[in-house]
Amino acid sequence: MSAIYDNWERLVTAVLRKQQLWELFHDYSRSPSILSQASDSSSSFSSSSRLHDLEVDFSRYGRSFRQWSASPRLVLISDFSPAIDIKKGYVTFPKLLGTGTFGSAYAAAMDNGVRIVVKRLSKSPSISEEDFKRHMDIVGNIRHENVVAVRSYYSSEDERLMLYDYYSKGSVYELLHGKTGESPAQVDWETRLKIAIGVARGIAAIHAQNGGKLVHGNIKATNIFLNSQHYGCVSDLGLTDMIATKFMSKARCYAPEVKNTRNASQASDVYSFGILLLELLTRKSPIDVPGGREVVDLVKLVSSVKSKEWAAKVFDADLLKNPTIREQMVTMLQIGIRCVAKSIKKRPKISEVLKILEDLNMKNTGNSVSPRRELIFFEDSNATFELKDMLRASAEVLGKGTFGTSYKARLDYGNTIMVKRSKDVNATHMEFQQHIEVIGRMRHENVAELRAYYFSKEEVLLVYDYQNQGSLSALLHVGAAKGIAHIHREDGWKLVHGNVKSSNIFLNGENHSLVSDVGLAKVTKPIKRAILRTHGYWAPEVNDTTKVSQASDVYSFGVVLLELVSGKPANWTEDGKVIWLVNWVQSFSRDDWIAEVIDLEILRHRDEEEAILMLQIAMDCVATVPESRPRMADVVKILEEISGIEPSNDLWEDTWSQGQPSIESRLEDLLDGLLPTLTLLNI
Repeated sequence: MSAIYDNWERLVTAVLRKQQLWELFHDYSRSPSILSQASDSSSSFSSSSRLHDLEVDFSRYGRSFRQWSASPRLVLISDFSPAIDIKKGYVTFPKLLGTGTFGSAYAAAMDNGVRIVVKRLSKSPSISEEDFKRHMDIVGNIRHENVVAVRSYYSSEDERLMLYDYYSKGSVYELLHGKTGESPAQVDWETRLKIAIGVARGIAAIHAQNGGKLVHGNIKATNIFLNSQHYGCVSDLGLTDMIATKFMSKARCYAPEVKNTRNASQASDVYSFGILLLELLTRKSPIDVPGGREVVDLVKLVSSVKSKEWAAKVFDADLLKNPTIREQMVTMLQIGIRCVAKSIKKRPKISEVLKILEDLNMKNTGNSVSPRRELIFFEDSNATFELKDMLRASAEVLGKGTFGTSYKARLDYGNTIMVKRSKDVNATHMEFQQHIEVIGRMRHENVAELRAYYFSKEEVLLVYDYQNQGSLSALLHVGAAKGIAHIHREDGWKLVHGNVKSSNIFLNGENHSLVSDVGLAKVTKPIKRAILRTHGYWAPEVNDTTKVSQASDVYSFGVVLLELVSGKPANWTEDGKVIWLVNWVQSFSRDDWIAEVIDLEILRHRDEEEAILMLQIAMDCVATVPESRPRMADVVKILEEISGIEPSNDLWEDTWSQGQPSIESRLEDLLDGLLPTLTLLNI
């Protein structure tokens, strides 16, 4: 009986904890929540716990745990583009991955299979709630393809949780040393170099934040994850300022001047990066992981060996099988040795290290980071066909656009895809991969999803799902504006579409507008204005495609709106003279808009006032001066009001198709299960 009573008491405690969560989400006096990164690698935590494989199903207790949650709300300050693990048997309930320097991490999945990582931070009274949220604002605004994005956080007096994207390819530690009880896989030089360059880019981006003062403080292989292109991505960002703790005595990845997390600096980050370079070269582990490899003092190892003996006593034997890369390996080792200098003043800046690594790659493109002759699928796309299947598929030309030709291809098993082919590539393989990774991870209902790509020196192929509803013609849909606004938030608010026009906006089966052709201007050869001028969509300040900007995207979208409202194309010929739509509309006064400009088809479905407002926002978008144009986020709000659509509190609420639960509600359901789990298990 006492055991039953004890279990009941614990259940009541869990319900009370759920009430605390509900109250947190409904306390509007608090600052918006953010999603933060959490290291998802089991290798970076203790896997010896009995809880490692424990999954608790609270559905058997009915809906009692949700009796207070009639309308809970989770506010996201960042676009949420999670990776979807399409493998069968995904984790439905929170699963302990282990415990690391700053707390415990759990793999979890929403009901649709979208995996995330939840990090439960160690309790630290040394930082106030206000300071915690202020720090989250800094960390949460970092957007870089080589930094694992902070997504959201939950904070109360006695609990702090941070949510991160899930990287299904795992950590660099797992890649180099294998998971517990498993042998490590083969890791070629190409992959190791890409890891190093990706991590250096990520650290450089971090060091540039907060007035150039931000520190990571915990760079190690268990906190580095692989994106779909096998570039290193840095996780566990910014926790050193919030949690004061001593580093593990056995760890050999921290600078000698660092005794605890509060001593960390940008110079100590460089030292830790140097250790990572040595680890990539030697395949020996400098950190202690339960069930992992023996800890090796890599600095001591390298310094005890003469340079002539590096090949025999330092480098990984697998790398030595390829003699063409030996010079590159020596260069990387020399960089690593500089980074781990005992004197802080002798260590280089991470920006200097990055330049050397990228120069190393550029000089040896023939031997490293060369493209594979295969389709590369993004990690949440099901690779159901190969390049050879696509090449032998029956195809028809859909049209030729600014950056290439589009084809409709029907595969042998019946699926239809759209392939964009461009032969005017103006980027190295590495530059292309870095750029395409940003585009490939975008998930929004109004942005056409890039499923896969193929890259060679001769051509680039981009693979999308085929949309059989055709291009946007006479239907004004606020979704197109939402899609462009979403694109503009990517890559630290720097991503540009670069080719907005009506033929690149499609309607899917649910009549949702999908924006396609994202970001190709950056990786293709410049096209001069003389050619661009013939299309009628380009802003006057754009002399070639390298000059596109978010402001020029707004201009182009304004032309699309003018097409939709007027029923006329971007340009046409009349009496042998080319008429430009923007100039034509500007030739009429506002009083003449109803009679001369607005299409009668529009007036059949909307009143005159709405039509005039639509035309006005279009004219604001095509202002000659870029600074006078509105932001796409503002355009979205205005179009929502005009169309009678309930304004979105956040542009990212509609990431999922209509009729499906939002990401917020899915996360709330997940946390409903997670917090009682932590309470019941007292972990």
